[in-house]
Amino acid sequence: MKKLALLVLAFCLVSSYAFAEETISTATETTVPAATGETIEITGTVIDNMCAGEQTPEQLSEFIMMHDKSCALMSHCAASGYAIFADGKLTKFDADSNAKVEEFLNKDDSKLDVVVTAKKVGDELSLVSIENQK
Repeated sequence: MKKLALLVLAFCLVSSYAFAEETISTATETTVPAATGETIEITGTVIDNMCAGEQTPEQLSEFIMMHDKSCALMSHCAASGYAIFADGKLTKFDADSNAKVEEFLNKDDSKLDVVVTAKKVGDELSLVSIENQK
């Protein structure tokens, strides 16, 4: 009888541990998206989404070195919106930010190589500030 009681007790402990492990794992997974809305700084190169979309991921890093500001400001390119290419990754700006990026690029002294401060909203960036790389 004592063996049966110990066996039941051991089963209960193992079951509660497994349940706790599942709860902790689930809680961790749901808190990961909490980074959304976090303000981040990115140093990279602005590119319009139309030109970026015409490149394979392998071609993009080379293409971006030849892409110029006049292309990014062409009406059809500007209408496609903008993204920033940094550390081998392309991240798009949201609709409101696209207008701010275009306004920045229209300044005579602006460049495509920039430092942006933005909030991460889902897979997109919400622009806080943008300036030329120093």
